[in-house]
Amino acid sequence: MAQSPIRVDTNIVGMKRSFSQNGDDDAEPSATADERESLGIPGLPAFLNLTMPAIGRKFQDLEWQERMRIMEGELANDPKHRWAIESDPEIKARNRYANIQAWANSRIHLKVPDGQCDFINASPITLKDSKTGEETRYIATQGPRDGIHLTHFWQMVFDETKEIAVIVMLTRTVEGGREKCAQYYPVDMDNPTVELPAPLRRPSQEGESSEETPAESPGKVQLLEYEFDNDCRSEVRKLELTIGSESKTVWHYMFAGWPDFSRPEGDDRKALIELLHVTASKSTLDNPRIIHCSAGVGRTGTFIALDHLLRELDSGELLKDRESDPDDDPVFNTVNTLREQRVHMVYNEMQLQFVYEVLREQSMLKLGISYDHLPAELRSPKVARLSDDDYVPASKPELEAIVSPIQSDASDEESE
Repeated sequence: MAQSPIRVDTNIVGMKRSFSQNGDDDAEPSATADERESLGIPGLPAFLNLTMPAIGRKFQDLEWQERMRIMEGELANDPKHRWAIESDPEIKARNRYANIQAWANSRIHLKVPDGQCDFINASPITLKDSKTGEETRYIATQGPRDGIHLTHFWQMVFDETKEIAVIVMLTRTVEGGREKCAQYYPVDMDNPTVELPAPLRRPSQEGESSEETPAESPGKVQLLEYEFDNDCRSEVRKLELTIGSESKTVWHYMFAGWPDFSRPEGDDRKALIELLHVTASKSTLDNPRIIHCSAGVGRTGTFIALDHLLRELDSGELLKDRESDPDDDPVFNTVNTLREQRVHMVYNEMQLQFVYEVLREQSMLKLGISYDHLPAELRSPKVARLSDDDYVPASKPELEAIVSPIQSDASDEESE
């Protein structure tokens, strides 16, 4: 395998900014750099005490490392390179967004006959438990598009999951007047069946000739049960996916409490945490939950990062003593690991801030720390400014929607 001459030094030290008690931007002469970067909540590790500006610099570090990966893959010009991205027109046409492409060597391959395009914009994700070494598997994918893309999606569900599949949908089909995802599943009992728009072309099984194996297998999705779960604020559907003569059960959760350009707050945030737990209980560590939003990187990456890190909190690993390496940051490391498996995971700075914020809240609950019981200086407006009010996360360019021939507005752009 050809290797790029580029070597990336990822030991970045961000510029530090100080804040004064009275709200101006002058440095406090008596405050150390660490104090200016920290919320100072006792009992929490340093990475959960980071101010919003400090987290913003973490995000810029993640962005820089990702740009270096993409550049390294381009310069290597080797399809087997770890950071290679495919440029075939047929592959590009299967994406929902022009600038969200799976790594060529970290993607799901559809099971199709030799010579057929096996691309779907979906990436296998694996995260390892720090305590047990057990691996939890996910599939992060874009929201299905209409037409043959629905067949590709359901084929992936059928082939990549075990007896019971779990799908977590983190977007509505339409948000802000724009399509974010096709209606790929039956909504209610009035129309309980979705026939796949094109038959599945299956490869021959081992020991069988192509004459013995049907080249095309019809598929359908049948709605068996429906309920709205108030605890996780999700539409829950029990589906039966049938391809040819085989069927499997699919649990589908559509969480509607997370609109694009926002983050769950209040009861929606509690519901999201419950959704993490309930969907995990429906599956096993080695049976990947299929997670998607619109592009399959923003809300999807945030969901997967939180799922893993809250497991680390439950096991005690997240809050373990880090005195030997105070700069160790499991949030940064997790998101960076996700981006090594799928480009742009946890797409914008606001989503990274959200991960830190949820983990801080849940850690304080676990440790019995209440903001009401903190010393007065930590309940002052200064803490609020450092964590929320005085800092606006940097914006990021909108995602460039792929326009199909049937769409009329060729200039439409969307964001995830």
